[in-house]
Amino acid sequence: MLLLLAAFALILGSALGSFANVVVIRLKEKESLWGRSHCVHCHRNLCTSDLVPIFSWVCLGGKCRMCRKPIHWQYPAVEFVMAILTLVAVLRHAFEGPMGAWAIGFEILLSFVLVVITAFDLRWKLVPMEFVLGSTILLAAYRILLGFSALQLVLGALVIGILLGMLVFASRGMMMGEGDPFVGLLMGAVLGFPLSLLGLLIAFIIGGSVAAALLIERVVTRKTEVAFVPFLAAGTLIAFWWSQPLEVLLRYAIG
Repeated sequence: MLLLLAAFALILGSALGSFANVVVIRLKEKESLWGRSHCVHCHRNLCTSDLVPIFSWVCLGGKCRMCRKPIHWQYPAVEFVMAILTLVAVLRHAFEGPMGAWAIGFEILLSFVLVVITAFDLRWKLVPMEFVLGSTILLAAYRILLGFSALQLVLGALVIGILLGMLVFASRGMMMGEGDPFVGLLMGAVLGFPLSLLGLLIAFIIGGSVAAALLIERVVTRKTEVAFVPFLAAGTLIAFWWSQPLEVLLRYAIG
């Protein structure tokens, strides 16, 4: 039973990852989400065999079947990550009864949103503002329906959004981009206060560690623009997964 559930979660997640790729590309190109999938190079419509998550990319050697131009690594990466995150969501809540189904739905939706904005930022160093704001409202409403305090969610969104906004202003955009505070709003609206502070701390620890490693290896310089949304997404997920023990520790530390 567990193996069947895991297989279903992986298939569902990879399919959602395929749709996440569509969202990423079409948000940038300002195209409708509902048209047929096509090659971004030759613009020919793709057939069903071209659209099997992960496997199509592998079987085609990472190239378009028709024009033979390279297919961006984003496609299999997003599908794989979304498959794993969906598996995690299902296994975490599969045996919690009816409320578990609602929790799975929320966690998959959260993962989908974070994967989309992470891929978008990694590829174009931009944040899709309208998508982020719409997702923030949707996720916050979902959390409230699940019984979380609206006041804590609003407070979390304001605190994280303002903190990141102050960093952008103080550094004149050198430390992070103007879109990052909006992702901070999303983080706060999902985690609430004070857990969102811990999520932000985790994001800075991971981001600082990765940036330091890249500088030491001379992969980047101090002037290289590094996407920060992936670290905000990681901080959000880690704090969300470990919310109960982390919140107890945080409240104990605050006193």
